[in-house]
Amino acid sequence: MEAFWYGLLGALFGVYLVLDGTVIGAGMLLRAGGPGERARRATVTAFGPFFLGNEVWLVVTVATFLAVLPRLEGPLFRTHYHQIAVVLVLWTVRDAAVWFRSRLERPGWRRGWDRVLTGASGAFAVALGLLVGNVVTTTPGSEPVRMPFGWYPLLWALTVTVVLLVHGATFLVVRLPVDLIGGPLRVVRRLALPAAAAYAVLLGAGLLARAPSQGTPAVAAEATAMIALVVSARIVAARPRIALALTALAAAAPAVLVGLRLEPVAGRSLAVWSALDALAGFLVVVIPLVLAVQTWTWWAFLRRIDSRTPVFF
Repeated sequence: MEAFWYGLLGALFGVYLVLDGTVIGAGMLLRAGGPGERARRATVTAFGPFFLGNEVWLVVTVATFLAVLPRLEGPLFRTHYHQIAVVLVLWTVRDAAVWFRSRLERPGWRRGWDRVLTGASGAFAVALGLLVGNVVTTTPGSEPVRMPFGWYPLLWALTVTVVLLVHGATFLVVRLPVDLIGGPLRVVRRLALPAAAAYAVLLGAGLLARAPSQGTPAVAAEATAMIALVVSARIVAARPRIALALTALAAAAPAVLVGLRLEPVAGRSLAVWSALDALAGFLVVVIPLVLAVQTWTWWAFLRRIDSRTPVFF
């Protein structure tokens, strides 16, 4: 039963990285579709239907974590308080840019918020990577990490940023009109192999340094991410949807590494069984409902945008 709850948390976090990773990557590539408002408008329209639904998964993940592992919450948040705060601030700024860029039709207003969206999306990806890198190298409950810029967390920051760039670019290849996919297509072809190489460096560095998170499952997750990225670069033009599924595997890999690192202390941090039984009755309704809505949203909107596509932002 412990494995079920822990696996559920890992799956929820992985789903968040996969879904919101498309928006983070697309935000960094706001100008990749081409110059002018049409290309930027198309990029925002591309992720618009999924934007709020993607973020629901982060809320569900955090709420489930607090309920299932209440004794891990304090040590984990105390150790990584500063990084978590930065991630939340950047998340808020990124969201504000999406909401505000189209409030006024002034070119200067939109250009300003476009810069905020691009910068906040990139900083958000870097901050997530630093947080993952520090979580997989630091024992929860130790002294707060005040200087999170060690060489291994920096490798994670680079890897997560490049992987989300590729993931977002692949998503844009699926969604943008054909005349606007040239930029995102070049991003996938140019950065998918470096992203795979970044995972390879992480794998090698973790094994050499005997990082606590580097066991057989971690090696398998990183190797799967590497293979998925290499294949996606080869097929993205002909099979963009399959390529998107492959980059999703690479985007979800950090969730596996974080889960493996926290597993030794998670078993001692579970809530009492009566609380878990009550939570199970709640989640058995909420998660299928959220999953059904998300599935319908992606089925309905994961196609090229055209003049009939609704604009959400």
